[in-house]
Amino acid sequence: MVNKQFLKGYAAPLGFAFLVSFLASPGILMGSNKLTFEFSERSPPYSYSNGEKAAGLFPDMVQLVFSFIPDYTTKNVVVPWSRAQYNVRLGRSDGLLTYPSKERGEYVVFSAKPLFTQDFGYLVYSAENPNVDLIESATRFADLSGLTIIVEKGSKWEEDNIPDYLERVPGRHLNAMMHLLMLRKAGDFLVQPAQDARLVARQLGYSRKLRVRKVDFIPNSLISFHIGISRKLPSAMEVINQVDSVMQNPEFQSQLKALIESYR
Repeated sequence: MVNKQFLKGYAAPLGFAFLVSFLASPGILMGSNKLTFEFSERSPPYSYSNGEKAAGLFPDMVQLVFSFIPDYTTKNVVVPWSRAQYNVRLGRSDGLLTYPSKERGEYVVFSAKPLFTQDFGYLVYSAENPNVDLIESATRFADLSGLTIIVEKGSKWEEDNIPDYLERVPGRHLNAMMHLLMLRKAGDFLVQPAQDARLVARQLGYSRKLRVRKVDFIPNSLISFHIGISRKLPSAMEVINQVDSVMQNPEFQSQLKALIESYR
């Protein structure tokens, strides 16, 4: 008969050895180092849903960064932008690529340098707008104080940089904003990058009446997009330190430039 005391004494080391072996297996280690990034589901060409996959420049850029960081793998998902921020705030997901607003800095650790920069120094409007002369002659926001701006719902940059005295009409994403401007005539102008406005206007059939004007009175018009990692993630600082290191790598910089150019 087997000695029960022997089995009792042997079972504990055996169970511990099995546990160590299980946790050290490649699949488990990989799973523990997988980071989930969330992106806006309707912001082409930057991020959008392609079937069940996240597509666009922003998911591709994050994927490129982590291709240089073998310690981590990434999963990219697209959801409504407000939900993405909510999930990262609660630690349900791990990361974002976004404007580093003060509010987001309370729940996200941002990379030291931007991964991407957009120029929002443009007024976008319709040639058929009755206030077109005023829009084309304005030298400051105060000159536009009697007009209505169409903004992106939830945009922290617009909250920080567009004066409160301008009446606002919110749109969920740029396509909806363009329809509000051109079709419904719900507002007088947008503030958007020229390239984005022209792309969406062409897709929606508004190119002929689109007008875009470069101005110098929009504060912080060069918007930086930084990788942000949820402060709920225990390894957040470790991840960001590795991201910062990768972004100084000349080979990464070369591949990033080529990737951005491929979307233009």
